[in-house]
Amino acid sequence: MDYNERDENEVHFDEPPMEDFLPNEEDDWLRDRQKKRRSFFKKLISIGIAFALLVSVIQIWPQLFNMSSIKFLQKSAELSELEEIQAYKEAVVTIQDQHSKGTGFNISEEGLIITNHHVIDNMNPITITFPNGEIFNGNIIHSNPDLDLAFLTIQGNNLPYLTLSKNAEWQIDDPIYVIGNPLLHHQIVNEGNIIEGSNLNGVLRISAPIFKGNSGSPVINGHGEVVGVVYALSIKDQTGLAIPIEQVHQNMPN
Repeated sequence: MDYNERDENEVHFDEPPMEDFLPNEEDDWLRDRQKKRRSFFKKLISIGIAFALLVSVIQIWPQLFNMSSIKFLQKSAELSELEEIQAYKEAVVTIQDQHSKGTGFNISEEGLIITNHHVIDNMNPITITFPNGEIFNGNIIHSNPDLDLAFLTIQGNNLPYLTLSKNAEWQIDDPIYVIGNPLLHHQIVNEGNIIEGSNLNGVLRISAPIFKGNSGSPVINGHGEVVGVVYALSIKDQTGLAIPIEQVHQNMPN
């Protein structure tokens, strides 16, 4: 038998032609389709992120650019020219972590900071920055959630500080200043008057402009003494709400 001859019953598998392993039009079409699909999902994600950022900007835009906010910036620049205001500002601090920002003020050369409970609640770490650039870690020594008042200590020396007024040394229509860190700004000062006050319910109403970030701002009278601590804005009549100095003295840590 000739070994070159093949058995008729033998099954043979023909090797596919080399062309079957080379790119063809169908492969190119599939690759293009995959690229377009990936591109579509990337664009979709980008649009989603842009939309989220746009919503955030829209929410804060009215506060940043309405006429009242422009006016308070102009008034702050004007008041900041006064020598006594410059001295008050030195003791007003920024309290923040990576998520939130508020205001506080120092009342001791060694460092005793007053602010609101809601400013430092769940804040970790508590970073306190003075206008001159000095930065400290704050430690809570007393906090009253019901009154929304908190006291923090820092390790400092010869720090600028504000003086607290004595009990009940304020009257309706007294002129006042408020210094704080509203919105995206720092060290903003505005003026107004005490328009209502009661030690019984722990509220002073003031006419000075108040915005988000003003929480913990000192209310300073014409003698340069603190008569209250800002904690909120009344939605009803857009007046600022502050804790009267009497309540601050009653909660002062020993």
